[in-house]
Amino acid sequence: MRPSSCGKTFSASVARAINPANPPRRMLKNEPTRRLISALLFALPAVFAVGRLDAADLNLLGPNGPTVDFHGFASQGYISSSAYNYLGNSSSGSFKFTEAGLNASFNPLPRTRIAAQGFTYDVGPAGDYDVVLDYAMAEYTFNDFIGIRAGRIRRPEGIYNDIQDVDLSRTWVLLPQGMYNARWRDFYVSVDGAELFGVIPLGGAGSLSYELYYGLQHPRLDGGLALQKANLPPFAKLAWFNSPQMGGEQLWWNTPLNGLRAGLALNYDRHLTFRTVTGVQSEGSPITQHYSLEYVHDSWTFQAEYLRFRINYENTVAGHLVSTKLIEPDSWYVSGAYRFNRWIEAGSYYSVYYADIHNRRGTGLQFPSDASQKDAALSLRFDVRDWWIFKVEGHHMRGTAQLLDNVDNPVRQDNGWWMIAVKTTFSF
Repeated sequence: MRPSSCGKTFSASVARAINPANPPRRMLKNEPTRRLISALLFALPAVFAVGRLDAADLNLLGPNGPTVDFHGFASQGYISSSAYNYLGNSSSGSFKFTEAGLNASFNPLPRTRIAAQGFTYDVGPAGDYDVVLDYAMAEYTFNDFIGIRAGRIRRPEGIYNDIQDVDLSRTWVLLPQGMYNARWRDFYVSVDGAELFGVIPLGGAGSLSYELYYGLQHPRLDGGLALQKANLPPFAKLAWFNSPQMGGEQLWWNTPLNGLRAGLALNYDRHLTFRTVTGVQSEGSPITQHYSLEYVHDSWTFQAEYLRFRINYENTVAGHLVSTKLIEPDSWYVSGAYRFNRWIEAGSYYSVYYADIHNRRGTGLQFPSDASQKDAALSLRFDVRDWWIFKVEGHHMRGTAQLLDNVDNPVRQDNGWWMIAVKTTFSF
């Protein structure tokens, strides 16, 4: 697991408890879950005010069986923007920014671990408080060089993809959205399959850690990928998704300089296919390249990442090719964070997203500002208790390329606009 800018043992334990995962499947409809999450969020401060609630360790498998370790978290956020609706109806202020999860893990045999997590979230129009099986996997480590995990596994990519729901692991309220889109959990965070992992020592050159995986994704018609296409005309409304196969790898070179590491992630989707209500079928095989650099020194954390995505869609009607479309966006960011003491941390990042690297100026678009989105963010994090953190974050944006709620933003211009995000998280 990557070094946490927080540097707390509690943060590290939560991150370890939430290792692998996979895409959501609906289990409960939203209104009962909404009430449950709201009650939990209001009850947690009162519970914790009495005293810290530690992780629960229960002998559910008998007095001689392994201890089952439980962790959980719940967070509530608020987003308000000056000009556009972003991640929900933010121009009027939106509380539709909620996450909660409960996970359990145990070690039934030496070098063996079994873990699972239930999860629910609501970010604007995505999530809608559906309770899902976020991950469920079994893991066996043969030695330091090789191990295997299988089931619903969390997909490694870059610094944050496999720990997006571990709020303790970062300074930010919102990760750079061109790279870690909060609405894409159903499509991008996990797969049903298997993974090989391990660490290879390189002597004086440090070490190389690797993860190689393959499995199935499960995008949903009400999930993040479908929401991106919801801005198409009504006749282009999506009626069906397949479950594409995805394979990939994440390599980290842990350099001889303490705290410095460099990463490369590659992944490949095989035959991602969707069909509209009018029978137009699109099929493509996306390829993603993700480069990462991180340096942690004393109280400082510096990060930089670059992501490039490429997919060539073939559009067919009744089996006949009618058109092709190449989509090639890219995104990058640089960030720095400093922890002043055990209570306060501050950080900033600048991120850039281009919808098409071949048309960075938006030539020919109805709204040229849809070609890019640039985001300068300033964040403050307060660790009120080990189990309670509070964050406030300001953003200045230029461009509208990621306003996927375009139906709520009928006119878009390249004027700068502001956004504030606030979030509190309780963990045990």
